[in-house]
Amino acid sequence: MHATAFRYRPPANPVATATAEIGKVTVSVRLSFDGDLYACRRPPGALERVEAEALDLLSKGLFVSGIDTPVPTVTGAAGHRFVQERAEFRPPDRWVYRGTCGVGAGRNGLTLTGVLGYRLEVRAAWSRRAGACDPPASADEWCDCFGAQLASIGGVVLRRASLLSLGGTPL
Repeated sequence: MHATAFRYRPPANPVATATAEIGKVTVSVRLSFDGDLYACRRPPGALERVEAEALDLLSKGLFVSGIDTPVPTVTGAAGHRFVQERAEFRPPDRWVYRGTCGVGAGRNGLTLTGVLGYRLEVRAAWSRRAGACDPPASADEWCDCFGAQLASIGGVVLRRASLLSLGGTPL
């Protein structure tokens, strides 16, 4: 049986996002991947179609919880294994978490395997209902200002972001 095999490189821009407003705070979450995966599609198909299937499989069922903690938990329906390696506060409104994501997933004849880098960006800002509040200047102030609202969210389901281009390179 023939197959289409290629290195799949997810788009550089976020592949999954979510936005929620809780109280006087607007929270946005964006997940990006870096690197490439080995992809195989049996039976073979047009590369553009297979790349779209790969992005669907990679971004299916992504869920983030604990966004009020130093180590948010990221899970995916395809069983990706996310391991956070570092976190960085970027004043005045965001935390950026980075790590690795092990992928070993398959669906409808498509398999994706390998390890990607990931970047999870959690941004909290005062909503229009907050009035004229000053933005936090430090990580501690960010947690003081937004921690309770973020804790009340529990978890966020990420949706696949709309993308202008998909990237994959034939083997």
